[in-house]
Amino acid sequence: MVAFRTERIVDDKALVRNARRLRELADGKALIAVIKANAYGNGAVRTAKALADEAQMFAVATAREAQALRKAKISVPVLILGTITQFERQLAVGLDDVAFGISSLSEAAWLDSEAHKRGRRIKVHIAVDTGMRRFGFPPDPRLIRLSASFSGLDTEGLYTHYGRVGSGNGFTERQEEIFLAVENELRGAGMRFRYVHASGSASVLRREGLCGNAFRAGLALYGVCPDGCPRSGLSAVAAVYARVLAVKTLERGEGIGYGSSFSAENRMRVAVVSAGYADGIPYSASGRGFVLVGGTKCRIVGSVCMDVFFCDVTDAGSVGEGDIVTVIGGDADGAISMEEAARLSGTSAYELSVRLAAKRR
Repeated sequence: MVAFRTERIVDDKALVRNARRLRELADGKALIAVIKANAYGNGAVRTAKALADEAQMFAVATAREAQALRKAKISVPVLILGTITQFERQLAVGLDDVAFGISSLSEAAWLDSEAHKRGRRIKVHIAVDTGMRRFGFPPDPRLIRLSASFSGLDTEGLYTHYGRVGSGNGFTERQEEIFLAVENELRGAGMRFRYVHASGSASVLRREGLCGNAFRAGLALYGVCPDGCPRSGLSAVAAVYARVLAVKTLERGEGIGYGSSFSAENRMRVAVVSAGYADGIPYSASGRGFVLVGGTKCRIVGSVCMDVFFCDVTDAGSVGEGDIVTVIGGDADGAISMEEAARLSGTSAYELSVRLAAKRR
């Protein structure tokens, strides 16, 4: 554990358990595992290998992410969600079994042209904008039928994205109604889709808008519950650790770090820890966040630096160079979750997960 300055440890068995649990909560629907942004910081290739027998499809955001999976010999179908640049499309059309989320006739026409050049059909999932206003066709079945009429396209999927699950104002219900109305009209016109998906992590955990025969799981797959959702038997997948580099004694009135933004009220011990905002520790955690040292909850003090941060270890007993600092995870009887750390830092668990120890060790 913690062979480097900062290290993220991923529990593949917990990942598999979460995938199975989410399928139970989603009433057995097909799992589209979202592994974009390096699987939310957990490693896209290792996550895909762990879930190869659990997921019916992997979802990514970029052509490079899809390419990395194919280079790693992962054969599970891949869906590129959302709109990508034409350069990315040119890269992705050469990959095996990659489907494209499409939101416009121009995207459909370009892919159709490429399909005819290559002598094969290209799979697409048609995005419907039901209110999030990000990607998708307007909910006009006639326009969607036109986009699906290109002979080079295999329209295997229809999907939408919920924007306000758990808001309590009926927004998700209205999105679901719009989506189902579009799907029903398309079915009445003879269109059939292999995958119909709208639900994401929050939708499954809150059991809101559970329509279609598939669902997309992102944050919850990694044991992190978005926006106060119930944990529902999910296990944390990631733990993040760092090391104590030095321990300093501050006298009353002395500060530490840039700008001396922190001033000791009494004599205290402060650990210099081997992680900073270059490792994903939010600058906003300065004076607000906590870590665990020897099982003791220790407050982050002073300003988070690029390569280190400081924490108050006055009450943590004997602490010395090389000791482990738990940024996320459990230590003795204590624990700090991704959700708690994000809340204390004034950010979201989504952002914190993709940032922490994702690049260097």
